[in-house]
Amino acid sequence: MRKRLLLLATLGCSISWVPAHATTITIDLGPPGRVTGEKIVSFSELNDLPLSGQTLSLDLVFSDNGFVRLFKSTNSTFLLLPMLDVFGAGTINNPTGNGYLFDQAGNPISSVTSFGGSVTTDPGGEALRLALGGFFPLLADGAFPPDIYGAHLDITLPNDSTFDVIGGEIGLFPNASQPWHNHFQIGDVPDSGCTLFLAVIAVVLLCSLDTAIRRLPASQRLLRT
Repeated sequence: MRKRLLLLATLGCSISWVPAHATTITIDLGPPGRVTGEKIVSFSELNDLPLSGQTLSLDLVFSDNGFVRLFKSTNSTFLLLPMLDVFGAGTINNPTGNGYLFDQAGNPISSVTSFGGSVTTDPGGEALRLALGGFFPLLADGAFPPDIYGAHLDITLPNDSTFDVIGGEIGLFPNASQPWHNHFQIGDVPDSGCTLFLAVIAVVLLCSLDTAIRRLPASQRLLRT
């Protein structure tokens, strides 16, 4: 009997040490397309979450196997910034923790350490955004990064029950003033109709030129060749 109790106690301790799985939050980036300037996408899965100092393990995954594609001309300080919207009155600390962006296979692209510090609101209450961490994939070591399929975060929230989570966002910020450095892409984008139109025009011109040459007298064709 004593051995059985010892076995059950050991098993209970082992179960308590099993790490919790990450909570998956699906982010809808919208239809595929090229973007110039910033883009902010909302999510609501953490709404009404009490801020009690708990640690969250989050996987922010783009829906429909979507991704963010960066170009060689994209500004090197391109920032992917997950944020929480909270409302309350007083002083609240920023979340702390770490995380990484990942590619289609789930491999890390670049890591991040979240911001510290605190924010003080108006006495009557105020809505504000708390950054969960800033990712700069183009400043990471190694080759040009592959497409970004999501972000993993292990975040400890502030311990302040006077604040409530009212929303969340992911911000995509190229941080550039020149248009050619201020762009990125959402998903696969097919060739534009303009490219196809130019190709058709080129084929028509070549066919017309070949027809015109064939109509020339043989002597003139020899001179042209």
